[in-house]
Amino acid sequence: IAMETYIRQRQLIMSPLLTSHVIGENEPLTSVFNKVIAAKEVNHKGQGLWVSLKLLPGDLAQVQKDFSHLVDRSTAVARKMGFPEIILPGDVRNDIYVTLIQGDFDKGKKKTPKNVEVTMSVHDEDGNLQEKAIHPGAGYDGVSEYKSVVYYQVKQPCWYETVKVRSP
Repeated sequence: IAMETYIRQRQLIMSPLLTSHVIGENEPLTSVFNKVIAAKEVNHKGQGLWVSLKLLPGDLAQVQKDFSHLVDRSTAVARKMGFPEIILPGDVRNDIYVTLIQGDFDKGKKKTPKNVEVTMSVHDEDGNLQEKAIHPGAGYDGVSEYKSVVYYQVKQPCWYETVKVRSP
């Protein structure tokens, strides 16, 4: 309870990422954050990525009413991954979360590693493509195919990209 009161009274601000040099070009975001936190010398000169968090009390309808300047109809609402402790009648959750983690690709007879992109799609038991079954993020319409970030000549790419798959 004390932490919730503290969060309501203050905004949480994360330190900016270092922009003077590239860190984590082929690494997951968590690894980049760990490097930034561990850095002893920070010289950001006002540039970087700033994230501000604020806890808003109430359910979605109440928050939209009380904080209409922060949360409007265009705000994407993401439901919690997994299931709540209490499942209400009519609350259907046929969501599967798939995370594309990493790969290890041999360059074969080539002198440089291959360019790698992963495409995901959902098919039923008969092999038919399920239209708009993949949701890449909150507020996005479903897509039939999800294409990952393309890694240019990287032998061991790390994506850590999560998508939601909705099944009927």
